[in-house]
Amino acid sequence: MKVCAIFVMIITTSLGALVTPVVVEAGQGNSQSGGASDCQQALIDRFDSLPVNQLDQAMIEAVALLREEEKLARDVYLAMTALYDISVFPNIARSEQQHMDLVAMILDRYDIPDPAEGMGVGEFSDPWVQGLYDDLTAAGETSLIAALTVGATIEDVDIYHLDHILQHTPPNDDIHLIVQNMVAGSRNHMRGFVGALDKRNETYTAQWIEQTLLDEILATPMETAVIYDENGDVLVECGKGR
Repeated sequence: MKVCAIFVMIITTSLGALVTPVVVEAGQGNSQSGGASDCQQALIDRFDSLPVNQLDQAMIEAVALLREEEKLARDVYLAMTALYDISVFPNIARSEQQHMDLVAMILDRYDIPDPAEGMGVGEFSDPWVQGLYDDLTAAGETSLIAALTVGATIEDVDIYHLDHILQHTPPNDDIHLIVQNMVAGSRNHMRGFVGALDKRNETYTAQWIEQTLLDEILATPMETAVIYDENGDVLVECGKGR
């Protein structure tokens, strides 16, 4: 099954699991400041040092989907930012923009058409992505708890999808470098959303990654000020805050 088909199936199925009790309360998020610029430069330098590969069509489609997927997450979180006074949504939306920019580096390197080019917030070139955005934002509009659950669900799917790329695609070092750092960001985002739910006496149960993996993620601290190499090993620690 193609990666894009997996993503469509899993995230649309997840919508049925959302809960909707109304809770409105300010909360804390995960901001990216301090040493973020140093981290980004270290990542760019590593990316530029790695060789250009020959990509097959499946990998080209996977990279294009990553661009749409990160835009989807960013745009949903921006929509939730307009509805709820809680910092987790704008903070993670900024992080998703950084992820979009990282995927754009791959698109540029391999001359892959950008599916997000010319698209505004909430606009997508692919009709099913557009429908998915509409469904997710509609679910999140029902309550803060539902919105936080939407966020956790998106990150659940992101971790599943990114791990799938790492485990089931050829070892293209430049792409794997970007994906390793994106999945680290998604783990942080999951910690942020589940933490916000926990403060409101709500829980999130893994739907696509294994529950044991979710428990491990939540039991470990935020992965701040660190860049991973293409194998998932620490490449550099680069200041404070990410």
